[in-house]
Amino acid sequence: MNMSRRQFLASLGGAGLFYAVRFSPGVSAQTGPYERIPMDLGDAVCKAVLTDTDYTEWIVFGPDDSVSVFTNRTELGQGLKTVITAVVTQGLDISLEKLTVVQGDTDCCPDDGPTYGSAATQVVGWGFWQACLKIRADLVARAARKLGIPAHQLRFTSGGVGIKGKIGKRVSAFELGRGKVVILDIDPKAALAGKQYVDRGIPNVNGEKIVTGELKYVGDLHMPGQLYGGWLTQPYHPRITRLLSAQMEAAEALPGVKMVNVVRGRVAAVGERYTDVIKALSLVETEWSVPKRSKQLLVEDEARMGAKLEEVKEELGDVEAGLKASDLVISETYTTQYIAHAQIETDAAVAIPEDADGRVTVWVSSQYPYQARKIIADYLDKPQSEVRVIAMPVGGGFGGKIDNPVTMEAAVLAGLAQAPIKLIYSRKNQFQLSSMFKAACIIDVTTGVSADGMMMARKIDSYQDLAEGSTCTYAIPNVMTRAYAADWPFGRAATRGTSYVQTCFATESHVDMVADRLGMDPLDFRRKNVQYPAFVDLIDKCAEMIGYGRSQLGSDEGIGMAIVKHGGAQLGAVAAKVVVDRGTGKIKVKQVCVAFDIGIVVSRNTAIVGIQGGVAWGIGFALSEEVKLNGHSTETEYLSEYRIPRFSDMPPIEIAFLDNHCPPGTVRGCGEMPVIPTIGAIANAVYNAIGIRFYSTPITPEKVKQALGNV
Repeated sequence: MNMSRRQFLASLGGAGLFYAVRFSPGVSAQTGPYERIPMDLGDAVCKAVLTDTDYTEWIVFGPDDSVSVFTNRTELGQGLKTVITAVVTQGLDISLEKLTVVQGDTDCCPDDGPTYGSAATQVVGWGFWQACLKIRADLVARAARKLGIPAHQLRFTSGGVGIKGKIGKRVSAFELGRGKVVILDIDPKAALAGKQYVDRGIPNVNGEKIVTGELKYVGDLHMPGQLYGGWLTQPYHPRITRLLSAQMEAAEALPGVKMVNVVRGRVAAVGERYTDVIKALSLVETEWSVPKRSKQLLVEDEARMGAKLEEVKEELGDVEAGLKASDLVISETYTTQYIAHAQIETDAAVAIPEDADGRVTVWVSSQYPYQARKIIADYLDKPQSEVRVIAMPVGGGFGGKIDNPVTMEAAVLAGLAQAPIKLIYSRKNQFQLSSMFKAACIIDVTTGVSADGMMMARKIDSYQDLAEGSTCTYAIPNVMTRAYAADWPFGRAATRGTSYVQTCFATESHVDMVADRLGMDPLDFRRKNVQYPAFVDLIDKCAEMIGYGRSQLGSDEGIGMAIVKHGGAQLGAVAAKVVVDRGTGKIKVKQVCVAFDIGIVVSRNTAIVGIQGGVAWGIGFALSEEVKLNGHSTETEYLSEYRIPRFSDMPPIEIAFLDNHCPPGTVRGCGEMPVIPTIGAIANAVYNAIGIRFYSTPITPEKVKQALGNV
């Protein structure tokens, strides 16, 4: 049954105690291009004081000492539910059994933006901790007034308030605030005094359900009367073609096929079974407009030829004067490949057509339920209030499930078929239907240094992406960083690490080459030029863990390092040890050491798992992953053609956490950061091993053999 928010709040007990959590402006900014619908909190008091106010989370105290937490942020396998559970149970002194966490339901949870990067733990997790501390203080004050006892004689215990020295004497939060709504203004970036958070090592709360299959994903859902839907993949990039005609008679005649139709210039099919849909689409004969552009795709030539300045990312001092005053100036160009999200769970949704009240309900695999609701409502030309989106656990997103169109596609098919529709992308759909990838980049880097190794000036021009990740790593007095955009037949996607990934590969490779030309040790060169002293601690820690300068390297073995500043205040260093097989050209990563300065680690278990996954992504980016494209279409169809790292590719990973920067005692997250410096560290290790610099990724065996053959 669909409920209004008023009905929802009433169902929680009506006279419960509601804490509406409001983060500082800009901390949890919305990214979707839509207007917020005002919240109706359901009682006169709320409407009088909460009009036109943005709320990001709910903490609700119910009877029986129960606590419910409501957040729009979704579970991507990153352990957010574990983080929330750890924070709230400790902050409110309650057991795991007393806590319910509700995520990603547009009928229940306020809109607090998409789930991406480190924001979930950094903002939501730590925001809940601060909210819990304020709630404790508020409840003690309420108890003092209610009991007529000075606050210093009371203590917070088990989600309520008791009298010091009197065992069993306690008044619950529900009794203290029934019928009340309390607004909490929170700045998750602030350092806190008072009760200190302690990581108690709570295991992943979904862990057992994941391994037993009890945790359900969209693909596990089955509604009464459910049919399956699918869309025909066009032969060209969708931006450069249109459907001219479609012969669908043979498909419509297949047993089990309920509908084959052209919907807004695309062919869709609905059937009793998934195989019925696939067979039907294979029988549709289509004619498409042929792209006017060349099939040949010369990435660097096209990027430079059609480039337009998109943004000046950083401008400091006089870069040309700084280069002129330098004793040594080095200019290099680095290129990166197109990268897919390659999440194991492809895009999926289950949609229920309009009910008696005209409402549509869609279960989705999404990083942003409210954006999904906006897309569905726009496509169906309905008010957003008539669309409910329920986010299921997500089997990998990495930015690819923020604006995923599968939600809208399932909803429109459900309306046409007047039946529940399950729509799951095939792997080929995932690669080819949307044509959205992490952009290949061309990055020109010029650095001027003094004879004693001080960086005097640096100029970066990045083509095709945002040139993020170059600022505030090194203390350079004269800097110019520019991002250029080109018009391409395929889209530029938000993908884990955004353009920090490409920029860091280029700049950190370049730093090693500058150090080499100066005759300096690359780690000493970094220590001399870093922006923040905390970087030196990270460099030293990584060097210690990987044995830099101490352990004897074998033949064709090398060690490399890269550093990054990410997400405002996160600092990281990664060191990699590799061995290169001159016969096969294969690069084997033997060891990776990671040192991150990220403040308080809310859940060490969760952080370690996330870092290991990020390192795996970095290894894939550096050595094997690449989407094959031409000017007309995407050639990559399956994971067999897109080589993500296997278990056999993974090295031992040693991880250290520091808390020395900006300021200590805060939470700064590390969701995307592990990917970023891993690529440059591997490239630098390869250079250290065989003395050959690779200026493009991935560094494949074919590239290595070709380079060695030219030595």
